[in-house]
Amino acid sequence: MAQPIKAAARAAESNLRKKKSEEKLETAGMMRWLLTYADMITLMLALFIILFAMSTISRVKVQSFAKSVSGGFNNVWSVNQPPSGGANGEQSFEASSSIPAIQKELEKYVKQNRLENQVQVHAEARGLVITLLSDKSYYDSGSAQLRPQTQKIIDGIAPFLRRNGNEIAIEGNTDNVPISTSQFPTNWELSAARAVGVARRMVENDGINARRISATGYGEFRPRNKNATDAERQQNRRVDIVLLRGNLSTSQGSYEEKGP
Repeated sequence: MAQPIKAAARAAESNLRKKKSEEKLETAGMMRWLLTYADMITLMLALFIILFAMSTISRVKVQSFAKSVSGGFNNVWSVNQPPSGGANGEQSFEASSSIPAIQKELEKYVKQNRLENQVQVHAEARGLVITLLSDKSYYDSGSAQLRPQTQKIIDGIAPFLRRNGNEIAIEGNTDNVPISTSQFPTNWELSAARAVGVARRMVENDGINARRISATGYGEFRPRNKNATDAERQQNRRVDIVLLRGNLSTSQGSYEEKGP
C-alpha cells in the first residue's frame, strides 16, 4: 500500500517540477519581444538622426532672416552671402534665379561680347546695377532715341532679368552740361526720357512685366565722378538698370513673364 502512495507522490512531484519548468520557459519567451522592440526603436532613432543630418537648410528662410537682420545693421554681406548648403549652396533653387548668379552670367556675357567699355555690372546693397555707359554710344547728343546698337544690348540683357522676379529700377543720369531745347528744357527731362525709353524697350520688346519696372530721371544730380573732364562727364552720362533686392510686395504677388 505504501509503494503506490510513494509512486503517486513522486508522479505529483514530477508534474509540479515540469509545470514550474514550463512556466519559467513561457515567461522567458514572453520577454523576448522586448529585445526586438528595443532594437527596432534604436534603429529608427538612428535613421531619424541620419535623415536630420542629411537635411538642408531652407534657402528662402535663410535669406529672409539674413535680410531682416542686415536691415538693422546695414550689413551687405549677410544678404549677399547666405549660409551655403546642398550643391554649391543653391539647394532647391535654380542658380540663375539668384542675384549673385545673374551677376556672374552677365559679367560673362559682357566679356564674351566685348562690351566692357559700354556695359558695367556691379553689386550694391540695393541690388545688382547694370550701367549703360556713354550717351554717345547709345544716343545721339541731346537725344533720348535708342540707337539700334543700344536696342540690341538691352535685348541681350533682358533675358537675365527675367530669371528673377524682383523689381527693376531704371535710372537716367546726365553730366552737368546744361541743355535747353523745346523737347528737353533741362537735364531732368532728358535723363527721364532715356530711362523711360529703356523701360519701354524691355516691356514692349523683351517681355519684362511692366508692373516690375520704374523709371526715374536724376539729371546731373547723382554723378559718379566730378564733371571736370570729358572722361568724367562721359562716366556720368549713363542709364542704370537696377535689379533690386527683395521680392515684390505680397499684396502685388508675383508676375509671370514671357519666356526667352
